[in-house]
Amino acid sequence: MPKTLKWGQEYSVLLDVGAVADAFTLDSSTLDGTDVLDGSTDFVDATEYILAVSVQRGRGAQTEQFQPGTCRVLADDRASGRLFDPANTASTWYEGDFDLAPRRAIKVLAGTAELFVGAITDLDITYEMPNLSFASIIAADGLYELSRTSLTAFTPSSQLTSARVSAILDRAEVAYSTALRDIATGVATCGTVAYADNTNTLTALQAVAVAEDGRLFANRKNQIVFDPRIDFTFSTAIASFGGTATNEIPILSIGVAYGQETLFNRVQVDVDGGTAAQVAADSTSQGKYGVQTLSFSNVPLNTLAAGSALAQNLLDKYKEPIIRFNEISTSLNACGSALWPTVLALDVGDLISVTKRYDQGLPLSRTDTVYIESVNHDITTSDHRIRFGLGQAQLLTAFILDQDQLDDPDVGLQ
Repeated sequence: MPKTLKWGQEYSVLLDVGAVADAFTLDSSTLDGTDVLDGSTDFVDATEYILAVSVQRGRGAQTEQFQPGTCRVLADDRASGRLFDPANTASTWYEGDFDLAPRRAIKVLAGTAELFVGAITDLDITYEMPNLSFASIIAADGLYELSRTSLTAFTPSSQLTSARVSAILDRAEVAYSTALRDIATGVATCGTVAYADNTNTLTALQAVAVAEDGRLFANRKNQIVFDPRIDFTFSTAIASFGGTATNEIPILSIGVAYGQETLFNRVQVDVDGGTAAQVAADSTSQGKYGVQTLSFSNVPLNTLAAGSALAQNLLDKYKEPIIRFNEISTSLNACGSALWPTVLALDVGDLISVTKRYDQGLPLSRTDTVYIESVNHDITTSDHRIRFGLGQAQLLTAFILDQDQLDDPDVGLQ
């Protein structure tokens, strides 16, 4: 059953053991208990044996591609009666009966909010003499599954990036569930790229994400998400950190970045099948900082003009170094229970506001609106720390007559 930790939040770690669980057994089951006549083939609740959970999802920078998210669970195997131990043939989760094993599903919940959904990749047991044993369960999300499949040769027709993502996921050799997709309509068009035999599926999808300059990742519910081009936006923050209002989420630590990690004043895009590289450059920036190149090869766009537009879009975002908040952390201990649903629902791609106040220097406060690019959870019996990696957002303010001025790059008509 769920375990309530000292700050009041309930947690659950659910495992698909692949066999009937919670079945009513004569002479051992209890009336009005949890056991049922036909049992359950979905998940068993392993929460009572869990000592710690760590979740890592996202990417380190907006110019990188998302890699598979992972979850690590540490369990007290002795307290469970060696239920987790694949060498224990007496375990009701014994692998020989198609029970707890690699590729079985796992869910980590805080209340009803999914923190991680994926599949087990490793189940390791550590024995500490004489009689202690601990289980380490490592799981990964849907990106890992895609990285373990390869395409057979095919040549799709020219189509939007979002349609190309769907076409790859629909392939018989991939067959990714349509129920586990959240594909938004793209703005770029892929060309008639010929995919060779044994092309890695995740690599092919990441190339489409480059062509779009969007995001392709697995969200906290393990849906494959494709976001359209990260561009100038009128959007507003859905959550605020560091302010003084009651709905502001407290910050435990905050990082500020001001370096060349996202400074690129020359962008080169090589379109797959193209005859010449498409280059966008800013001589003013190069004069101040030297030449800093961001390049992409074999980008599956349909025209050289599309490659040129992509290069210019990237240049506009990264030609100047920007002082930005690049990481914040909070904890459920520090948040009041009223804020838990907001904090736990935040995911990659969400727009948030971050405020830092100072006791010296000027200005005395700074507020940035930024994208979440990574989400990490570290849960123990004493704390639930959440770290958010952040990426820059280019915001437009709606044009207001008699207040805004023409030729202001931060103002747009809406």
